[in-house]
Amino acid sequence: MSERAVSGPAAAPSFWTKTKAFFRDSWLELKKVIWPSREEVMKMTGFVVFVVVLVGTYMFLLDRILGAITRPLFGK
Repeated sequence: MSERAVSGPAAAPSFWTKTKAFFRDSWLELKKVIWPSREEVMKMTGFVVFVVVLVGTYMFLLDRILGAITRPLFGK
């Protein structure tokens, strides 16, 4: 029977090794991304602006209507 030296747990990688690996892996993942075209970005941005204006207008009108209803109740 041969005796082997029992070694402890493997040394953990250093902070800088893990940091470099993180950035390398992040860069590799970013290369896989299918980025939208300029036209797609413009369309999506226009849609978001439209929805924000629509919801803002709805909330403004709702606030005015509810204010008009509750103002006489509280005497102001």
